[in-house]
Order: sequence, then structure tokens, then C-alpha cells
Amino acid sequence: MSTSRGITCTFNLGIIHNMLTHNKTFEKEARAERLVQARKAAGYTSAQKAAERFLWKVNTYKAHESGRNGFDVSDAKIYARAFGVPWAWLQAGEGEPPKQLQTPNGLSTTNAPIGMIPVTGKVAANTWISVEDMDFGYDDIDYVPSIGSYPVEWQFALVIDGQCLNKIAQHGERLVCLNTIAAGIGIEDGDLAVVERRRFGGQMVERTAKRVRMTADGFELWPESNDPAHQEPIRLYRNTDDVEVQVIGKVLWIVRKP
Repeated sequence: MSTSRGITCTFNLGIIHNMLTHNKTFEKEARAERLVQARKAAGYTSAQKAAERFLWKVNTYKAHESGRNGFDVSDAKIYARAFGVPWAWLQAGEGEPPKQLQTPNGLSTTNAPIGMIPVTGKVAANTWISVEDMDFGYDDIDYVPSIGSYPVEWQFALVIDGQCLNKIAQHGERLVCLNTIAAGIGIEDGDLAVVERRRFGGQMVERTAKRVRMTADGFELWPESNDPAHQEPIRLYRNTDDVEVQVIGKVLWIVRKP
């Protein structure tokens, strides 16, 4: 009798162990599927593009999406903030998932919360810094809402440093910008353009934002500042041997300080 009970007990424990293992695997895979859904709903077409945009380790993020490795609550909160979904849904499936529709031209639209994009650098007039110091490190990155009119992966955000835009925006406010190169569009008269000037083979960079004006000679970029130090326009039709000029985006909106 005792032997039979011992065998039965061992058998039942084995079943329980297998069930728990199966449940953990199922939860990990379901969590991974929700992560993929959140990323796609936020407008990112691949895991690599999302990881590169938010400066996550690409292989680590891909392992979380594939279900090869699980992720904990702290990771879920980071991903949820980036993709604009509730972290409880991402981690445990609680609440409503984001819904994604497909438009005729292939661009994704969503009725999920607006995605979040990282503030990766700054704009400042007449400030030349080394290319290594242009963008923020991982620990310094903040996030702002994206614009629903364009895919999230075409957008980037910068913080205003100083008085370079004090007619329309103040120090510390954020600019949500469209990457005109990725979008395949040019600048137009009246746009607020983000422009980079580079010296010494690209080792020193100035990044600023100026108003686009179309003149008889071509495009000029004029300051939106009343600071006397920032009044000189950038004339895109003039080539200089020592400075390379490139428009990298245009401002879509300004996130004000509360």
C-alpha cells in the first residue's frame, strides 16, 4: 500500500512539474507575441529598426520578440513606454491590445496610443561639438509622443539648447522631427528645418533649426531667434570648401514645457 502511494505521489509531482514548465513556456511565447504586436502597431516594421531607434541591444531585443528569452516587468515597462501600450497588457495580457489597420498605400495606421520616440540629441546655434558628443547616451534619453501622420521610424526628437529658437520655442522644449531622407521628401518654403554643418571631415558638427525661405538664388535658412549672435542665415546655394551642410529633417511639432 505504501509503495503504491509513493509511486502515485511521484507520478503526480511529475505531472505538476510538466504542467508548470508548459505554462511558463506558454506565457513566455504569448508575451513575445504581444511584444511583436506592440512594435508593429507603433509603426516599426522590424525588430532591428525598433532596437536601433531606442538604442536597445539588437540581439537581446530580438530574443525577447522570438520568445527565445523571456523578459521581466522592468523590460516590459521600457518596451511599453516606447511603443505606447499599457505595460500590464504587454507583460500579462491584461486589457485591450492595440489594433492595427492597413492602408491602401501600405503605410500602417493604428488606433493604439501614439508611439513614443527618443530624444536623442539637441539643437543649438553656433555651437560646434565633436561628433562623438552629438547624441545622448542611453541613460540620458527621454521620450516624447510621435505624430500619427508618419511612420514612427521616420521620426526623431531633439531638445532645444539655448536661445536659437526663442521666437517660437524655449530652452529645454522638444522638437519632434521628420527624417526627410527616410521619407524621401524635400524641404519647402516656410518649413522649420533641422540642419547639420560639419567641419574637419565630419569630426566637428553644429546642429540647429532654422526657417526655410525660398529666394531667387535658392533656399536660405533663417533664424527664429532674436539673439544678436544667431542672426546670420545659412545659404544652401553657396558651397564652401571647409563646411559641409545637410538638411536632415523638418520639425513637425514642438512639445512645450508644462
